[in-house]
Amino acid sequence: MSSTNALKRAYCDSLNNVFLNMKKNLWLLLGAFIVFYILIHLSGHLPGLLRGKWTLVDERGQAVQLLSLITDIGLSFLFVLSTYVIMHKYYPKKKYMYLSITVGICFLGYFFISYIATKALAQDPVRLNTFFRNNILIYVLNTIFAMVFYLIRYTQQKELEQKELALQNRSSELSFLRSQVNPHFLFNNLNTIYSLAYHKSEQTLPAIAGLSELLRYMLYDSSEWIDLKQEISYIEKYISLQQLRFENPVNIQMSITGDVEEMRLPPLLLIPFVENAFKHGKMVEDTEWLWIDIDVPSPGRLLFTCTNTKANKRKDITGGIGIENIKKRLELLFDQHYYLDINDIQNQFTVKLELNNEE
Repeated sequence: MSSTNALKRAYCDSLNNVFLNMKKNLWLLLGAFIVFYILIHLSGHLPGLLRGKWTLVDERGQAVQLLSLITDIGLSFLFVLSTYVIMHKYYPKKKYMYLSITVGICFLGYFFISYIATKALAQDPVRLNTFFRNNILIYVLNTIFAMVFYLIRYTQQKELEQKELALQNRSSELSFLRSQVNPHFLFNNLNTIYSLAYHKSEQTLPAIAGLSELLRYMLYDSSEWIDLKQEISYIEKYISLQQLRFENPVNIQMSITGDVEEMRLPPLLLIPFVENAFKHGKMVEDTEWLWIDIDVPSPGRLLFTCTNTKANKRKDITGGIGIENIKKRLELLFDQHYYLDINDIQNQFTVKLELNNEE
């Protein structure tokens, strides 16, 4: 039942959007047509004005002149609107034959209705061939105006739809990439807890509690951007969780400088590098093996370095998704405003990341 209501709401929203777009286009068409109408009719009198003759003189009464003007504007706009609607109906579907025939019929109907109205309001008899010669150019220009106006609006609408689609695809890809981080993190830490439980370690329960706290942050914080301070807190909790694997805490050097409260970044952006260090690093209890440096030299600018010694062990057959995931997220979120350097040598692995969000 709820899905049916959702479909109904989506359908109503779609109809409302179509109605609003058509209403907006109608007012734009009316405004553009009035300007076009004035310019076309003034240009028809320019030759007389250049010769010093005022050709706008009309010997008919003011009431008849006003009625004639309103009738001409109304009929012209109805023809332009009809042509616009015909374009809207047939052009996107590429039914060019129906488009040509319908516009042609509309043009003939508009021509004869205008002729009848002009004949009824004119003082002198109006011959059909004379009316045709005097007005055919204006009618053709009205047709061209309606088509050009539609094509411009159609092109603008398509460009807007392409941009919206690109944004939706970008948002969907980012959501997918972030969702990959959670199971990647979960599997790694479940392995740690499994190892503790297998060896009946007293650290098993604290490890489960620490994992629960981290998962709460990952699952319930849906913000697109967070403070760097929050990400650092997450890294520290992750390191504390990993330290439970050892009887004595391993030596890790973590340096934080600058105003971390002035820097914002997407959540879970730095943790995969630290995860990677714990997964492939050579952890020695009495020797420093991991160095993490976080520096905010200016508001909106971050320098992150993670270096670890490497253990001589084979990689997983399936491999990891963490770093590749981060590379894709960086490309989508920061475009050219980041620098990532990964240096993998024989005994050491170093990641250097620079982010620039300065306005």
